[in-house]
Amino acid sequence: MRINLLLKGCGIFCILAVLVSCSSSSSTNVNPYAAVIAEGRAAVSDAITETGATAVSVALVDGDRVVWSEAFGTANKAVGKNADRTTLFGICSVSKMLATVSTMILVDQGLVSLDAPVTTYIKNFTMPLDQRYRNITVRMLLNHSSGLPGNDLRGAFSTEPFPGYAAQAMDGLTYQRLKHDPGAVSAYNNDGFTMIENLVKAVTGQEYQDFVRHNILTPLGMDSSRYLTASLQAGTYAASYNGNDLQQLYFLNAYGSGGLFSTPEEMSRLASMFINNGRYGSRRILSEQSVAAMAQDQRQDTFNPVPYESYRFGLGWDTMAQPGLAAVGIAAWQKTGDLNGYYGANITVLPGEKLGVVVLGASNTFSSGQAVKISERILLRALVERGRIPAMPNLLSTDSLPLKAVTAEEKTTFAGNYASSYGTFRLNFGSDDSLTVEEYTTAWGPKFSNFKLRSDGWYAADGAPTTGLRLLVEGGRTYFAYRKPDGYGHYYLATLFGQRLDAKPSISAPWQARIDEKWLPVNNDASILILSKSASNFDLSAISGLTGYLRGKNILRDFSAPSVERLDGMFLFMADGIRDFVDVGMETWYGQNWLRAGSYLYRPLSGVSSLTAGVSTVTIDNNGFAEWRVLPTSGSVAISGTTHWFLYDAGLKELASGTASGSPSFSGTGSHYLVLFGPAGSAIGLNLVTP
Repeated sequence: MRINLLLKGCGIFCILAVLVSCSSSSSTNVNPYAAVIAEGRAAVSDAITETGATAVSVALVDGDRVVWSEAFGTANKAVGKNADRTTLFGICSVSKMLATVSTMILVDQGLVSLDAPVTTYIKNFTMPLDQRYRNITVRMLLNHSSGLPGNDLRGAFSTEPFPGYAAQAMDGLTYQRLKHDPGAVSAYNNDGFTMIENLVKAVTGQEYQDFVRHNILTPLGMDSSRYLTASLQAGTYAASYNGNDLQQLYFLNAYGSGGLFSTPEEMSRLASMFINNGRYGSRRILSEQSVAAMAQDQRQDTFNPVPYESYRFGLGWDTMAQPGLAAVGIAAWQKTGDLNGYYGANITVLPGEKLGVVVLGASNTFSSGQAVKISERILLRALVERGRIPAMPNLLSTDSLPLKAVTAEEKTTFAGNYASSYGTFRLNFGSDDSLTVEEYTTAWGPKFSNFKLRSDGWYAADGAPTTGLRLLVEGGRTYFAYRKPDGYGHYYLATLFGQRLDAKPSISAPWQARIDEKWLPVNNDASILILSKSASNFDLSAISGLTGYLRGKNILRDFSAPSVERLDGMFLFMADGIRDFVDVGMETWYGQNWLRAGSYLYRPLSGVSSLTAGVSTVTIDNNGFAEWRVLPTSGSVAISGTTHWFLYDAGLKELASGTASGSPSFSGTGSHYLVLFGPAGSAIGLNLVTP
């Protein structure tokens, strides 16, 4: 009933291509897409039921025609605006397609070579801690094999536009090392596409967003599509909700990797361009050679013992062999995108069938996985209607396979601790040969229980055969892989999920001491703290039962071998499981040891001065670093001369914040903390009053 009400009240808008079917006895108008549209509407309804999505929008293209475009749900509850064909959605990482097309335009113009080093074009790109950066090519930025850390979030999201994000992110690489040799492994990497922004500007002199507008959006008639260089008006975009609570839309400043807002209908023109080998209407956007180059499998020569078919990277494309279509023998290219808690997106193109589909959705639970499932159902039904496949594919069998004996050698080889960007795990074998996997969060807890080795070489639990684990040794390293059903449900996706950790010596004494420290950010923009509602502090922690490794809270998502001044965060070697890693090191600032994680810089709480009662002045240093002060258990403080200020409780959760000036009061258990922002060299006035 809930879904019926949603669909009835959503203000549906459609474009249907009604074709004439001619025969000797009839000239009745027939819509050849009726069954496809019915399947698509049912898929959207199912997705809304499953996720509570507040808005979903779909466009289906055949050749250069949009044959179905429809929006479902609510764009904005407060202004009473239903979603329609003009409603904008965040397309998230589908934005990488625009970065790739921009690069290929420069290739077509002879201004860029895919296999030339990036330093050929960006003269100020440097990574002094790792000279391998000189071997990163333009192609590697586009196929996720550069080895760059992966994702610098400092300034990527903000409450005010920050067009300088790409340049800042490149500067942040001066503090980092590569995860692997360039070209050795393809692991999803936002940094590569942020670097494309810098490449476009270096080669053309234009700001990236201006280049995209002039060379792609305008020629394709994508006049509504935009990067968030200014606020969007309520009702013009699909607002995201957590239940009934509106989630604030912040600025997405990572334009190349995830910043575009668009509609399925406008994005379908990009799909048409690919379907028509680089042309849209009479306008050529890309050469046929560039379209073909984008669709070549880029993972063939990389380390990838358990291919994750949703990431069989092309250039820009997540996969040039979309697994749901490949399972029925149809070639398809796909790109997905997610902004967790806000949007999920997908574009799929079937070049041989001249079909393409775009699905965008909004809510705190709608993801690209749902968009893919909707897309697959639409395209599979279209293939059935065309007679290209006989019927919708059968779902995976739920029958358990026969058991297979586990050898003593296998138990010895694979029992132990594992890590990846998915987490840290511990594998154990029971007396009945069953495999159990524990995961460490704040303590060890069950992840997979009582999995048994089956005749196909995968471990699976009784009664749940579609979820599986596989143990393997490749390149002298030990791994476990994970598989699950995906999309429509007629195929598996499998990927390396963890790499076994070698034994390490105990953590050195200096790093042991740093485990108990709280590290406070000094070079964050104030808008980051506005969004986080906490101090965004960095904590290091040990892992129970695991010697020689540390875990970093919030930003660092790996486990690291210790040294005196740096933690080696780049020691795992695996496809897909090494996303968004950073190195951590110590630096000396003002006579103190400060911690750097990626481009973020943190000072120790133990080195922060306490504010004394009465009038005082705090000066922002020449680096523009935020200034922290410790406050007593209770009192009030008058603040003047800041750009932003934030007051936190003993747990570093925000109590109050403001701009320019303020007089917050505070009370409770333990100390409180004040952080102040202002221009370099500016003076901030304080007056602390205590009981």
